Amino acid sequence: MAEVIKLVGFEITLNGTANLVSNAVLVKISNANTTTASLITVVNAAGSNTASTSVLPLSEIYLQKPTDSKLISSLTSLVTATPVAFS
Repeated sequence: MAEVIKLVGFEITLNGTANLVSNAVLVKISNANTTTASLITVVNAAGSNTASTSVLPLSEIYLQKPTDSKLISSLTSLVTATPVAFS
């Protein structure tokens, strides 16, 4: 059975500035760069880095985070984040 992904907000470009991504709990992160992976860092409400992961070139991941945590990308373009939910 196929999963259905619900869009719950607008796609944004992630960069070096921390972003709440519409206070989403589940975020689809896409890296459109053809050669470079992007390090995605999760920053809590107090401003501390709490986790990180890499998104390979031309790929996407789904990341669950607390609503008050922000995301930062090591790349300044070509990485987008969309708030989503599964149903």
